[in-house]
Amino acid sequence: MTQPASPTDSLRSQPRSDAQATLPMFAVVGHPNQGKSSVVSTLVQDDHIAVSPVSGTTRQAHQYRLMLGEDTLYELVDTPGFQRPRQVLDWCAARSEQAADRPRALATFVTTHKQDPRFADDCALLEPILAGAGIVYVVDTDQPFDAAFEAELTLLSWSGQPRLALLNPMSRADNEPGRHEASWRPALQQYFSLVRVFNPLLAPFEQHLTLLRGMAEIHPPWRESLLRGIDALQQQRRARHQQAADLLVDYLQAVLRFELQLPVSGPREALHNAGLNQYNRELQRHERQLQDTLARLYGHRQLDWANEWQSLRSNDLTDAHEWRAWGLPRKKLASLSAGAGALGGLAVDAATGGTSLFLGTLVGGALGGLAGGFAGRHPLTFELVSRVPGYEMWQLGPVSSLEFATALTGRALRIWYQVRVRNHARRDALLLASQELAHWLDGLPRKQQVQLLFWLRKLLKRRLDETEKGQLQTLLLALGEQMELDNESSQPPTS
Repeated sequence: MTQPASPTDSLRSQPRSDAQATLPMFAVVGHPNQGKSSVVSTLVQDDHIAVSPVSGTTRQAHQYRLMLGEDTLYELVDTPGFQRPRQVLDWCAARSEQAADRPRALATFVTTHKQDPRFADDCALLEPILAGAGIVYVVDTDQPFDAAFEAELTLLSWSGQPRLALLNPMSRADNEPGRHEASWRPALQQYFSLVRVFNPLLAPFEQHLTLLRGMAEIHPPWRESLLRGIDALQQQRRARHQQAADLLVDYLQAVLRFELQLPVSGPREALHNAGLNQYNRELQRHERQLQDTLARLYGHRQLDWANEWQSLRSNDLTDAHEWRAWGLPRKKLASLSAGAGALGGLAVDAATGGTSLFLGTLVGGALGGLAGGFAGRHPLTFELVSRVPGYEMWQLGPVSSLEFATALTGRALRIWYQVRVRNHARRDALLLASQELAHWLDGLPRKQQVQLLFWLRKLLKRRLDETEKGQLQTLLLALGEQMELDNESSQPPTS
């Protein structure tokens, strides 16, 4: 299989150095347990940042920079939450007679109290702001607005730094607005030039870019650098998609053309059953490799694939029925195969016509336990390939069933979907909701079903040449794009 780009070609996060102080830097701040670390983890594409529902996970400020090669794009500071904002405000108010005195009063407070354990978190939060960082204020809109929050907003406004606020519906799995968003928004608009809805666990990639564009607008000196960063992120994502499609082509060719040689050692039926065990293990190995490689390609290092992905465990590929959720009904396959056959000898332009309709139901596609049983009685060929006495040899594979081939293809596409739309702040397992068990291939427009089956039929006969692999890659890229569009359409607007 093709391997992902080397680390020097990928984006990464690492602590900020003093030499980078002139680069765009934002402190992500707010009350404890508002999702600040999740915002940082998503925007720096780092799943090693501590994210927890327990208040106070972040106990000190940590600086991260997002890099492309050796070029730093921007920096974020993950800060502890405010602990005693009203006391801090009272102290500073008593020492500032006019507005011009307020930033200096904040700096004096930090210098005076940074060793005081009562104000350690507040000082750690204020320090990067006083050093020149812009402010990203994060609130959980399921919590009501009260006087403690108002003290935080007042302190942040006294810094004079550019600032924006994020409304984070963090307890909403369906990404619906928080219960108190209506009261939060008018309060925040009095203190912040920009207010956005942003769920760091669920926001699609385009919303990440929209947020970065907003950050670019609130502080003109950083605008050009942040816009260059957005361009770099878009280019990197396109490169990742191209490489992922290449990986999928190699994967499909490997699993659909895999052949297992079996020396004769007993009755045919016993040899066949033993071979299926070994064949299953080989499919598992290929699938685990695909999961790991795609995860690394998209910057995920801690994914939990959970039980839905521990599949292909059956000894007999013909003994289960779950495969039908992946493939197409036999009558539909028969109908479509005629169209796929008519494409033989023609160049398939997979990128034209209806690309926005490729995967109507793929994003809710069927995972399920792919525990075997893919197509009638003979998903794989099984034949005697050497009859020389003393050297008889049976061969199991390659795949001979179009139904089996569509099931394996559907599963591979779902793996890709899972990693390409998953934000780095998420720590939950890759689970499948019961309502997602549907015939996802049945939701494709007929034209795209025919195109996909054309290539699967070809792969069942032989390996593809380089031109054909490029054409299949183009089709897979269009399918992947539609998966992401479907995901984005399910999210609320950011304004």
